[in-house]
Amino acid sequence: MKKTSMRVILLLLVVGCLGILFIWFQNQSDVKESASVMKVEGAVHVSKQVEASCMGCHAVDENGKLARIEYMRKTPEGWSQTIARMERIHGLKLTDEQRRQLIQDLSAERGLAPEEAEAVQYWTANKPSYTESVKNENVQNACMTCHAGGRFMAQRRTEEEWKNLKDFHLVMLPSIYLNHRHMDWPVVADAAIRYLAEQYPLETEEWRQWKGKGYDVQGKWKVVGFRGTKGTYIGDSEFVKDKDGFVETKTIRYLHEPGSLTMRGQARLYTGYALRTQYQQDKKKLTGTFNVLEGGTVIKGDWSDASDPGITGEEMYYKVQTEKPEIIHMEPQAIERGKTQDITLYGMNLQQLTAKDMRLPAGVSVQKITPVSNEEIKVTVAVGKNVAEGSFAIGSGQVISHKKLTVYHRVDYVKVTPSYAVSRVGGAGPMHKVSTQFVAYAYSNGPDRKKGTADDMQLMPVKAKWSLAPYPEGNKGEDLAYIGKIDQSGLFTPGTEGTNAKRAFTAENVGSATVIAKYESGGKTLIGKTHLIVTVPDYNNIVN
Repeated sequence: MKKTSMRVILLLLVVGCLGILFIWFQNQSDVKESASVMKVEGAVHVSKQVEASCMGCHAVDENGKLARIEYMRKTPEGWSQTIARMERIHGLKLTDEQRRQLIQDLSAERGLAPEEAEAVQYWTANKPSYTESVKNENVQNACMTCHAGGRFMAQRRTEEEWKNLKDFHLVMLPSIYLNHRHMDWPVVADAAIRYLAEQYPLETEEWRQWKGKGYDVQGKWKVVGFRGTKGTYIGDSEFVKDKDGFVETKTIRYLHEPGSLTMRGQARLYTGYALRTQYQQDKKKLTGTFNVLEGGTVIKGDWSDASDPGITGEEMYYKVQTEKPEIIHMEPQAIERGKTQDITLYGMNLQQLTAKDMRLPAGVSVQKITPVSNEEIKVTVAVGKNVAEGSFAIGSGQVISHKKLTVYHRVDYVKVTPSYAVSRVGGAGPMHKVSTQFVAYAYSNGPDRKKGTADDMQLMPVKAKWSLAPYPEGNKGEDLAYIGKIDQSGLFTPGTEGTNAKRAFTAENVGSATVIAKYESGGKTLIGKTHLIVTVPDYNNIVN
């Protein structure tokens, strides 16, 4: 190694050590300062638990605010990560109850508004294989080489606090400078910080309107959900308040499978709308990340299997009401022109529904309504050959409908999601395997009859035949024997972590593959493809 490089490394290490010592000495003086200010003002900063746990290091500044803490806002998950870092690096000692109380209090006083949180729901729910789009080049180069964009998009800070992040990284992770030696990282980071301070400021109208408000989820709800490899399910849920938040009991049934499943568990509400659940189903632990929306009448979010975070589902809850028919799901959601078809509607008070209540597209007529129960009816519709293509809201003043009805000309192609998939080996050590649920969706080219244009329509998930092929296609495909298997539901299960003696150089069971879905429609075989990466475990500290 060149002498110049050695000098740079030594200099960075010295700077890092000096920075840590500076922070330590500063914290000691801050303790004395905060104590004196508190005696004078007698104010409560965030909460009594925050004062007891945090003011040993965080001072009350000249503005009468708790340094650092009262100049930022985060999701419950963001505050959980911050607290975990305080425990891991700075020696903070907490009981489980104290930790829960800190997250509760910080989320209430320094949280995000519902609109702000919805934009990063994918990150808070830790949705696997999610493709982000952050267009700022400086943020991409300075931040997203290490972090997901959701990590900073789920925060709000003052401009000074955004600047503190740069210093924090240089002190705690001095190698960041060398890792980004292909650029002038401090300069690029400054430009990224200016963008973040502008896009994600501490004070927003959304937070001003929301802070101090909250919803009560007690009562009964109708549920509709979707799990990629099993399809759509419907069900009923009830939340009952207890000393730790709520107890939820939920029963669901998949539309294409017999029987039902019941789960029961604990739910906590943060910031008045951020609902986090943990419950048991078939001896498995499921965790849920939800937001209460639309005036407290809708709950929207995601769940995942704690033993395999790649097993996930999306859910919507609708508050039970008795006033008018309410449609929460229809099967199928798309109908073909020129045919007579049956649609099954699911929801509430559906026995009151009449043909004139629904606002159907011109050229679509109801031939027959057959009630199955108050929560399910079958509707036979005739679809004319010249009906306009598109998605239509079918609700009216007499009926609430949360779903749109799509009319299409034909199925033109199949697209596979996720568009770029990442699975992780595991199961031999402390980390679980992370599977991938692939779904094939039928698409129509839309009125312009051209694939890949703005009017293309996603129609419905379809049952496809699944297989793996080499990536890139045409090579020998040596990875396929080791990385794992895909079943005919579209679920890919990766191999076990660690070295494999049967593989050259005892490499791990990692690699790439092309995932292929074949679907028969109108006498044609339609093929959709996507890229799968199978990689090492993600050793990540998670505080529940």
